[in-house]
Amino acid sequence: MEKYLPHYLVNIILDYDGKIKYKKGKYINIIHKHDFRYNIIEPLIEKKKEIMKDTCTDSSRFYFEFSFNNEFPMGLCYDYGWSYNNTAFEICFYNFKNNNIQQIRTFL
Repeated sequence: MEKYLPHYLVNIILDYDGKIKYKKGKYINIIHKHDFRYNIIEPLIEKKKEIMKDTCTDSSRFYFEFSFNNEFPMGLCYDYGWSYNNTAFEICFYNFKNNNIQQIRTFL
């Protein structure tokens, strides 16, 4: 007779609690979606989703940009071979506040 609970039963029990999940062969701690701490990280997740929605990419190049929270129109853009074929990587800070155009570009 086995002295351990089957994995599917352990997963059901842990799923009910919502604090531990089985992922990639390991049990890991997570923040339950009804935990108050989730509200702390939710804006970060939403910002990442917003950035990924407008990201342009193919097999060997990408481009994305985002504005800083509460500072529109000011932000960063990252370009790897999207706008310029011969440029390896560009990071550009932009600031269009007060009808002023400011760009600081770095090429790597």
